[in-house]
Amino acid sequence: MWVVQGLDRPSDMVRWQYYEAETTKQDESGFGGFITPSAVMAPPHGSNPSFVIGTDGFEGGRALRLALDRDNDYRPYRVWTVDSTAGFAGNFTSDGTHAYWLDTRGRLWGANLHDGLEPAGWKGHMVDVPALIGARNAFTNTEPAVEVRQTPDGPKTHLYVTLRNYTDTGAGLRDGPTGSDGAVVALGPGGELKWYRKFGPADRLGERMASLNTAPLALISRGALIFGDVSGHIYSYALDTGQPMGGDGRPALIQPEGRAPTDRLFLLKDDEQPNTGPYNFSQVSGVGVDPAFAYGLLLVGVNYTDASGASGRLVAYRAGEAYDLRWLDEPGPLELEPGKTVALQPRLQLELTARPLAALCPGPLSVEWFLTDESGKLVRSLGTAPLPGDLAPQQPHPVPLTVALTETDPAEGQIIRVIDLPSVYALSAPHTANPKVAAARGLAAALGLPAEKSCAGAAAEVVEREGEPGPEGGLANNVLIVPYRNPQPPDEPERPGEEGGGGKMIIDDPWVAELAVPEVAEAGRPFEVGIYLGYQNNLGQDEIRVSLRLWARPAGGASPPPDVWQMVTIDKVPCCSLKPGTIPGLSAGTWEIVAEIDYPEDTRPENNRVIRRVEVLSSKPVEVGGPEGGAITD
Repeated sequence: MWVVQGLDRPSDMVRWQYYEAETTKQDESGFGGFITPSAVMAPPHGSNPSFVIGTDGFEGGRALRLALDRDNDYRPYRVWTVDSTAGFAGNFTSDGTHAYWLDTRGRLWGANLHDGLEPAGWKGHMVDVPALIGARNAFTNTEPAVEVRQTPDGPKTHLYVTLRNYTDTGAGLRDGPTGSDGAVVALGPGGELKWYRKFGPADRLGERMASLNTAPLALISRGALIFGDVSGHIYSYALDTGQPMGGDGRPALIQPEGRAPTDRLFLLKDDEQPNTGPYNFSQVSGVGVDPAFAYGLLLVGVNYTDASGASGRLVAYRAGEAYDLRWLDEPGPLELEPGKTVALQPRLQLELTARPLAALCPGPLSVEWFLTDESGKLVRSLGTAPLPGDLAPQQPHPVPLTVALTETDPAEGQIIRVIDLPSVYALSAPHTANPKVAAARGLAAALGLPAEKSCAGAAAEVVEREGEPGPEGGLANNVLIVPYRNPQPPDEPERPGEEGGGGKMIIDDPWVAELAVPEVAEAGRPFEVGIYLGYQNNLGQDEIRVSLRLWARPAGGASPPPDVWQMVTIDKVPCCSLKPGTIPGLSAGTWEIVAEIDYPEDTRPENNRVIRRVEVLSSKPVEVGGPEGGAITD
């Protein structure tokens, strides 16, 4: 066994220490084979850190709780062991009180993290899962999924197991590269059988057995269990009933090109076949990587073969029934004159679902209309249009508006329409590079909206749309921007240095629109920021060169460092120009990050600085230093 020290101190040398232990189980301090699964944390043993890990070896498996002796160079020592006649090849999992794992015969094991005793209600450390479903033999090398369910009687643990292969006759597990068909089993509190499903001929791909070779993933919030097979399928079953989730009230999988939920997805393309790994390495067969869930996406790995040979890829699918509200029309630029109304009637549509809007979002959703200047800065609201709850999918819905300029509106600007602005604000990234999403965020911030979704449903924010590349296409299509101008000839602009009335006011205004910083940074480590710069003018200029300074100071205040000005270009675009910046490593404490510009001809200098705070944390005491400059990428 190797013990690695110093990983929490990146600036120090990492130390490796090798310790040997007996591999025979005749010695209770030994490992009993090869350590293969991942560990779970256990309570400290005295003052020493402790964990539970397992071995898969020539004498069966052994689960060990090991502690690391701080006073003896972190030498590992045994606290308790649990032995089996079969190897423990899967990862260990935990509900915070017990460790759980599977042996290679498909039997489920559990032990209290503290003392190694069997879980409450169990008849020993082991539950014979194959026997519970009427099978004589089974094989698996995955780990169980754990659900801790809160009840009036306290937390209750539910466990979910996939058996890669099973046999009711006692033969056939090692016949062929994928063995036999698999099974999925759910256990309730006390290790009692909740439900199971044996896979068979109806689930196979041609002559390939429906062998389940991925560990299950319990999506608690969606009530779904996700797992895969060697043929390239990913399945979704209800946690409580074991029924396929395609018809469930909260379906977990949606066909990528469709709108209806399904209980099984096939991850391969027409010209691909599932890869076939040898019996002991089915992780390279079909869905061979355990699924993961993050940010509303289900991440799945799949192995395949095609004309070029064996390969694989990682794919992402929407998890849970999603919906997408998007604009169908994009009107061209408008000509608006003070006092003269213009009618607009763009259409939107509900997509990616088979249900009406009210079934997805109990609360009302709205379209909001705004008039902004050329840079996207809010001038005034134009109104709100609620969306009907009976809005059906794939049914274009017009959202009319009549608008007229007032005497105080800018001669050139934009009409911006946003579907469900609160959700766009809540789901988008503060440093987004998408100009439509950035414009919506600017409006939400100007209105003081909280960053909270207005709908409990799963908005399809991570959908790449034609014309809106990148992961925020599903938010950008909520935003419709129509430029406008006043066709009346403007007065000749009054130039700097000229006097006299009659000319219109000169606008030559660069400004700092926003400064995106992390809430927390690590002491001594540089971190990235985003500086959003805007520019408007009526001089016919498309861009401007200004001096920009990025620096940091303690929250108590300090003078800026000298010589940190840098010339940058700001484009005249609908919203903002993004300038990435880097703040060097700061000492622990509360810091203010300052972004400011300097332009002598500025007609509105009061918007030239933005200050944001960041907490800099450290695991050891450090002294707070003075002001620090930052690097800007133009």
